[in-house]
Amino acid sequence: MLAKYRIAVENGLTQIEDALRQEGYQVVDPEESGSNVDAVVITGMDENLMGITDMMTTGVVIDASGLDANEVLTELERRLSR
Repeated sequence: MLAKYRIAVENGLTQIEDALRQEGYQVVDPEESGSNVDAVVITGMDENLMGITDMMTTGVVIDASGLDANEVLTELERRLSR
């Protein structure tokens, strides 16, 4: 099965990583992914964490602050399906 999308997830968001993998997404470390991702999930504490928002100017950036894994999945699917 091919992964739906390649998603960079900020370190420490384990529940979100697990939920994304269960749904078929390829989860990668933002530090190692470069700009070769479809979306980035961050906590928003530093929205330019490691330059993520700079590298993702054409991709989806989701601030997971205050969201549970299901809410992040819903938002990700909504924004990637555009």
